[in-house]
Amino acid sequence: MTTPIPFVPDRFRTTAAHYLAGRPPYSPQLIRRVAQSCELGGSHRLLDLGCGPGQLSLAFSSWVGSGLALDPEPEMLRVAASLGAGIAPNIEYREGSSYDLSPALGRFRLAVIGRAFHWMDRPDTLARLDALIEPEGAVALFSTAFAADSPMAWLAPYRALLEAYSEGDPARMQRKADGWESHDAVLAKSPFPMLERVSIVETRWVSVESLVTRPLSMSSLSRERLGERLDELLARIRQLLDAYATNGWLDERIESAALIARREAAHG
Repeated sequence: MTTPIPFVPDRFRTTAAHYLAGRPPYSPQLIRRVAQSCELGGSHRLLDLGCGPGQLSLAFSSWVGSGLALDPEPEMLRVAASLGAGIAPNIEYREGSSYDLSPALGRFRLAVIGRAFHWMDRPDTLARLDALIEPEGAVALFSTAFAADSPMAWLAPYRALLEAYSEGDPARMQRKADGWESHDAVLAKSPFPMLERVSIVETRWVSVESLVTRPLSMSSLSRERLGERLDELLARIRQLLDAYATNGWLDERIESAALIARREAAHG
């Protein structure tokens, strides 16, 4: 069994301000597909676990009656509440982590986790969610990544720079080790073993500024870890991208994906 990455509540304290600008957004088509697959309606509750800046809870707010967004980082919750202000009045933002999951939170039709599951004790989290998710409900893991067929000439050297400067980060090394179990493998041994994968691949315009900001949203490339080397990295990224950009913009090919996990009885 994979040893969980040590829990560090303030891991993303300095990255919160850069997350929305730096990370690729989830495709609206993906949100709709998941909402329809899970048959969400106005009587259902949503749990956004490790909500970060609240992208998923905001996206699903019009599909459910109410929702609870949990994150251990107060600065992330501040950004999330600001994003949802006046748009998603049915979403409550509360400080907490997967270790705070308990029946006291109530029942949910769907629990969504975006780019955060690897930071949790995954078997423990799924066992706790089993007590919270309705019989016909589900857990959905969301991610974004460069599509496998991405043809952009700038992509390989850009990724190489991020990899070079993130070397030595203990959490990253742990996730890339041979013994690290995939999310699929963890889910297969959990109360939610029936899996459905949904993905949307899109070519989008992305600004040089967004791609320069992206490393600032990653804990492996934080100022605390890199110090002055972070400025060096950002300068090298800008120099690289400016050589390929047209008026400060580039193409990127992004795959937004959701792994929907259900109980066997619900699947049947």
